[in-house]
Amino acid sequence: MSVASTFSPFCIQQCTPLSLPVPVSGAAAPWAATVIGYFPSFLTIHGLFFLAHRNVCFFCTTFATQFVDLIRCIDEHWDMLVSCIRDGTLPDVQGIDHVREYLQAGRWSIDMSAHFHPNPERAAELLEIGSPFSFEGWFARVWPKANGLVTICSGPFATVLPKVRSILGPNVSIRGPGYGCSEGSFGVPHDVNKLDEFVLQSDDIVEFLDASLDATHENLRQAWEVEVGKHYEPILTTRDGLWRYRLGDVLHIIGFHPESNSPLFKVAGKRSLIIHFPFTQIIDDQLLAAIQDLTSEGTIRVHEFTTVLDDSALLPAVGFFIELDGPLGPSAHVAPQKLLDALAANNSELQPALELGKMRLPTVRIVKAGTFAEYRQWKGERVNVASGQIKVPLVLLDPVAREWISERVVQEL
Repeated sequence: MSVASTFSPFCIQQCTPLSLPVPVSGAAAPWAATVIGYFPSFLTIHGLFFLAHRNVCFFCTTFATQFVDLIRCIDEHWDMLVSCIRDGTLPDVQGIDHVREYLQAGRWSIDMSAHFHPNPERAAELLEIGSPFSFEGWFARVWPKANGLVTICSGPFATVLPKVRSILGPNVSIRGPGYGCSEGSFGVPHDVNKLDEFVLQSDDIVEFLDASLDATHENLRQAWEVEVGKHYEPILTTRDGLWRYRLGDVLHIIGFHPESNSPLFKVAGKRSLIIHFPFTQIIDDQLLAAIQDLTSEGTIRVHEFTTVLDDSALLPAVGFFIELDGPLGPSAHVAPQKLLDALAANNSELQPALELGKMRLPTVRIVKAGTFAEYRQWKGERVNVASGQIKVPLVLLDPVAREWISERVVQEL
């Protein structure tokens, strides 16, 4: 029997001392692993339990960035984790003392009856395979029965997809769970090969507010009234009591389903995540498109990024903070111009503004490796939210967060 391994923030309220040593249904780790508040240790312990199981059949993470965070953690602590599996011991990491006894004695093996015990055969197998970044397709070697990763990988999470694919190898599928939020879900994947496209499907009422118009009743559109190519904010009325609730997202209508005639859409971003210039504004899907163009051309391999309105000089600019996925190439110095060209392709105001001396080229600052994983931990502790639920916004508006990430810059292009 294979084990479905789930890596995501679980509901702590469901955990009791009696349930802590028990496996989550179908998962590789017990409940106790899900209540570790210190995110680096959360990753380390989940990595330990996942590595110990050979028969994992799929992975599920909330966001694709979490999956990469997990694999990076496994790579960083590879020797320690393999030794723990060989000896049947838990690693000495911060923030697990309150659950250590449950992790050590928990019923977590495939037959749900054995204790955490030494497994020299599995350890030897892992040593022979090697650490995560020693070769492409590592995932399929470590978990040969695993056939898929289920994760949110559209929008800002799409930047890590090349790294995810390198880890998984060519034969492990990547599937999106659909489009939704805590208030409700109303989009399902449209095409397994197009992870950023969704079709409207919901038992709730979804209306559409034209994003270019004022937020009035007259500007609401029903699903059959939306126009292809336009941007709309979804307005949700649910059976649970929400009435015309504004989600703040912006959806780009790309067509209609040939059978149901329901709208097909991509998530364009958040209404609030906008870089405002006196002469124009840049929305987050334009920023994402610019980074994707930069990566596809091979100028810079981007792992994750965020942006700010860079007003540190007389003339404003779009400021990019980029964590690299690999070394800088010989053409990295052209990145600012490439980013402007990509932004200008979707915003006709930018090139004239540059020529008239109203703005300067985008600034590109490289941050140290692991910065965005650290950001999720820092932000989670700051707002008292599980780090696994923290998203890195494409436009960083919080001045404290801007200062925090500025301190991690190692190079400016």
